[in-house]
Amino acid sequence: MSEDLSNFSLIELFRVEAEGQIALLTRHLLDLERGSAGPEVLEAMMRAAHSLKGAARIVDLSPAVQVAHAMEDCFVSAQKGGVSLDPARIDALLQGVDWLTQISRLAEAEVPAWTAGHAAELNAY
Repeated sequence: MSEDLSNFSLIELFRVEAEGQIALLTRHLLDLERGSAGPEVLEAMMRAAHSLKGAARIVDLSPAVQVAHAMEDCFVSAQKGGVSLDPARIDALLQGVDWLTQISRLAEAEVPAWTAGHAAELNAY
């Protein structure tokens, strides 16, 4: 990245990180949906979710931590053969990507309302 990062706030750095990891997750989930992804894809998605979880934790975006953690657990379980990434599970993971996208675009003051509005869905996720 050629941008000077010294002028970025932590939340802006999170948004940059999230954008890249979300793009990776989306691309690989769509590949899985088409059946054109190997086992290395699960590792890449697990690492992306783990990175998002850590970045969200640093900026105190607990709903993003919660979603990324659930996704990471799913990818780890799939790697170990505990779950199959069938179409329904891929759809649920894509829902998580949508939420991470929404959360990453929120102003700090909007996070509590977004979290309250999605609390039941997040807890079920």
